[in-house]
Amino acid sequence: MTGVRSLMFAARLHTFRFFSDEDSNTLVVTVYADNLLEEPRSHAIKEYRANGVSDLARRAEAIETQTTSFGIRAKALREGSGSGLGSRQPSNTRESVAQSFFFDNFVSASYMSCLEGMTPDEFLLKPIVACGLAALANRENDADGLEVARRYYIDAIAATNTALRHPRRVKEDNTLIAVALLGCFERLNWESHSSLLSWRHHVEGATQLLRLRGRGQLRRTTGRVIFREIRSNITLNALYAEKEVPDFVMQWSAAMELDPTQTPSDRLYVLAARIGSIRSSFRTGDQNDQRLFDLATSLERDLLRWSEEALGAHSVYSFRSVHDPSSPYSFNGTRHEYDLPQAHRSWNTWRSLNIILSRTQEAIVRRSWPTLAQAPPSSQHYRAIRDRMTVDICLAAACVLGNDSLDDPPEGSIASGYQLVVPLFLGGTCLLEQLAEPSVSPGGSRMIFVDEALHARTPNEASIQLAWIIERLDHIGGLGIRWAFSFSKLLKGHSRVYYDVGRS
Repeated sequence: MTGVRSLMFAARLHTFRFFSDEDSNTLVVTVYADNLLEEPRSHAIKEYRANGVSDLARRAEAIETQTTSFGIRAKALREGSGSGLGSRQPSNTRESVAQSFFFDNFVSASYMSCLEGMTPDEFLLKPIVACGLAALANRENDADGLEVARRYYIDAIAATNTALRHPRRVKEDNTLIAVALLGCFERLNWESHSSLLSWRHHVEGATQLLRLRGRGQLRRTTGRVIFREIRSNITLNALYAEKEVPDFVMQWSAAMELDPTQTPSDRLYVLAARIGSIRSSFRTGDQNDQRLFDLATSLERDLLRWSEEALGAHSVYSFRSVHDPSSPYSFNGTRHEYDLPQAHRSWNTWRSLNIILSRTQEAIVRRSWPTLAQAPPSSQHYRAIRDRMTVDICLAAACVLGNDSLDDPPEGSIASGYQLVVPLFLGGTCLLEQLAEPSVSPGGSRMIFVDEALHARTPNEASIQLAWIIERLDHIGGLGIRWAFSFSKLLKGHSRVYYDVGRS
């Protein structure tokens, strides 16, 4: 397994090469090394150096000093399971099971709906099978199955690299979907910070592909669905990195044609892009804090207006609270019900944005008060927002996951759990704020050293709610999404890390 992980690390050091119809030259953005199973890693390192990606080259060189040559590792991988990778298919039965599992559990109205009813070609089948095998292996704690999934992942990277070098295929839907699925695999197979870096590489590659395909893709139904799916990852990556959402993402979202089932979501992502701009400026200092405070206050009002419109009489995004005391997984005997089943995703995005914005607002105030022109709201105002959002995230999770059991998860369980990980984690960090005393810095940070099980302290409302969130994240991890376990460990104090509840 060590050899496979070394090989996987090398496979993660990838970039894309894109062809542009308008320019005969290759637009170099990142590189997936060709012939991953045959060529030495030094080849990939040279390409990174040639493209100016010096930090990745240094990472690769560090791995080089710790392991034997890439070619030897690849040969061991090919021969490790008898039949090896020569056929690229460990078992037709295993592949068909993984494919069926993927379409039953990953594809839903609220996640990867662009794949509904699709019969994948050989190219797209590679990342689909990789994801299906990874989730199945995680569910069953099957180390051998996970090794096979990683081989499919490497195979998918090589195939994707070939597609990205082709002037026609680089703009095809399947190529963009494949890159998105490679990012999904990283979350399923989450191991460490390197998984985060790899996921971000995939998101950045998908961003470049969207831009290369142009706005014309939005004239097609499938193009719009794919754009909306990838937009969520682009936005999440920008918000956590305190960077701006690319302008074209906001412009395209604002210009989408009216659709009662999609327009509220499109408008929400325009608001999310505004939060990204505020957070980026807070980090870089390219706007003064008075201006940022005013922008954030205006945005807080616009987020409230979005919710009022979404709850309007004729909106399909409305929801209600339902008492369900008999359910072992309801939150305090209550759960949400949504008129549009997939609306929970947009609502949880809205709740997460409110949490992130309220923390950014507090950070601005801490850094600049009393120089602001007007007295800001009290810290209790912002905490009350986060408390409300956390409760509603739990009620939404009780709706989405219902009474699902790990012994017999229903169809669509991966899609459901996948979309709840970030909102649940954000809600959990709001509860950490209440259970620990953050260390406040003049720059706006509020650090908590999470090194103990705060949810196991003397029971109170916050610790009980945190325990509920941790249990739900563990449940999602048990569905096959290892990404959820990493957040659960942090909330439990197992990771022993400092967490900034002021900037996160």
